[in-house]
Amino acid sequence: MKRLFDAFDAAGEELFLVGGAVRDLAMGKTYEQLDDLDFATSALPRVTLGLLRKIRLSTYDVGMDFGTVGATLRGPRDEGYPKDVQITTYRSAENYRRGSRHPVVSFGTSIDEDLWRRDFSINSIAMNAHGGYVDPYNGLADIQARVLRAVGDPRERLAEDPLRILRIARFMAKLGFEPHPELRVAATERANWLLDIARQRWLQEMSKLVCGPAAPAALTFLLETGALGIILPELVELARFSEATGASFWDETRERTQRAGSDKVLSWAALFADTGRPWTAASHPPFHNHAVMASLLFKGVSRRFHFDNATGEAVEHVLSQQQRALDYQPSWTDADVRRFVRDLGDNWRTVIDLGAALETDRKAGLEALRERISKLDADGQLIPELPRGLGGVLMKELQLRPGPLVGEVVDWLTEQIVDGAIASRLSADQYVAHLIDVSPQILARTPRFGRD
Repeated sequence: MKRLFDAFDAAGEELFLVGGAVRDLAMGKTYEQLDDLDFATSALPRVTLGLLRKIRLSTYDVGMDFGTVGATLRGPRDEGYPKDVQITTYRSAENYRRGSRHPVVSFGTSIDEDLWRRDFSINSIAMNAHGGYVDPYNGLADIQARVLRAVGDPRERLAEDPLRILRIARFMAKLGFEPHPELRVAATERANWLLDIARQRWLQEMSKLVCGPAAPAALTFLLETGALGIILPELVELARFSEATGASFWDETRERTQRAGSDKVLSWAALFADTGRPWTAASHPPFHNHAVMASLLFKGVSRRFHFDNATGEAVEHVLSQQQRALDYQPSWTDADVRRFVRDLGDNWRTVIDLGAALETDRKAGLEALRERISKLDADGQLIPELPRGLGGVLMKELQLRPGPLVGEVVDWLTEQIVDGAIASRLSADQYVAHLIDVSPQILARTPRFGRD
């Protein structure tokens, strides 16, 4: 990092470390623990690009029109390298057009002016080359008090970028800080301004929030300010249902989300696991198919927030199968265990983790299921594996031509492995011998064993 400061100083330009890195250092993190470094500079973007290339740093385009140049700092891995660096020209203003992900930027002339346009005092601290703080808005004091306070008028700060309402909640979830009363009032007044914000930006903040260690308080804040009703009315319906019936589903949802930890798919699934209950409460028995309903509700959320397909589909699948792990009994056969893994695919671990979050008293039993899966995997008997070239051997032995029937025979053999009727990883001849020995009905459809 010293190379950066020296290069800008030699060119007569100012450079300060800013944003989350400074906040984290002030809260006790070490430099080695920082992954991303944000800097503010007096230099214009083209000048910054030239200085970085002069000291032979690899650069990449972040958004020259917005004043930002990216680079990568390399060094010893035990010192936390490589580190991503983004250097931005001082800004005097930054506003977002309705529905846009990109800001309208006005360049500034000083570090104080740049810090003024930032959201909260804890993020409006800069650090110079010598480790000295520039703290014109008392961010260090607010860190000590664990308070989120807007820089200037909170209504103006939230009007500039209403996404800051979700950022309040995200910092509550991540840091455990409480918003200043004036900021809370402003968030309530500006909550429906979130509708002016691109949905992808909702997703960025909420995915960090649900993975935060203090997520329950953040979710309560969003509910009380009305912001949750704007972005996730499904959760508001669950909270209202819980209050009206005296059920604990909303409280359990918040606690479960906290227990889910930092896995994004698990955290979103934990958040939405009970959302189907208000819609299935009148069924007989009560809440029949609530998991399926939760999956359907999340499908709408996935589209609304513009989730990537893989993540959205994984959460939907986990929600629809949320009870599967809780059905586990020690009496399950190895075939039952294999079928569990086969049916859930790559999501089986998450379904077990969600089961443990849903019913904490079942953790020991679910851990036993995980151990059984690990043992079958270690023995090579978890996922059916058939030998290469099996299709050719089947065609030769059964006098088959290429076509769907070959695939049906292979599927039958796969099910035999899942059921434990034959082991995995045998030779093609052994599988053919097993097929002939068992003589399933499908065999009668082949030329060799079928009727003339």
